[in-house]
Amino acid sequence: MNRALVAVLAFFILFASALMAQERRASNSELGTTSIEAQVRKLWAAFQKKDKATLSSLLDDQFRMFEEGLSAFADKKAEVNAVDEFDLLNYTLSDFTVTPTGPNSAAVTYIAQYEGKANGETSKAKSVFGEVWVRKNGAWKDLYLQETYMK
Repeated sequence: MNRALVAVLAFFILFASALMAQERRASNSELGTTSIEAQVRKLWAAFQKKDKATLSSLLDDQFRMFEEGLSAFADKKAEVNAVDEFDLLNYTLSDFTVTPTGPNSAAVTYIAQYEGKANGETSKAKSVFGEVWVRKNGAWKDLYLQETYMK
């Protein structure tokens, strides 16, 4: 009888330990997701302010992006220099979902409504953004961005 009781107690202790570890991991990943959303918002603010240094610091050196209507991928240099050609007048970001894909990577989706000006013409868009963020040397960087226009 004693052995059965010890076995049951051991099972409950192991089960409780596993639950506590899972809660710790969830809480740590939530901190990471909040940090990534903040980085996305910082990237948009840097683009609007034409702050090339901050924008560059938030993009991975292997950064690529693709936007509807383009015929090729853009790289980090093209994205940083895009601030010279496009004035981001205003924007609203919403519906963030950050999904960890590993200890140092995450997929991010959100909706952006924005208005901008290029070549003297003003345009408005509502788009879904999908991004892949990676953590290198403790800093989150945008590795890939895809914009899809919404109707």
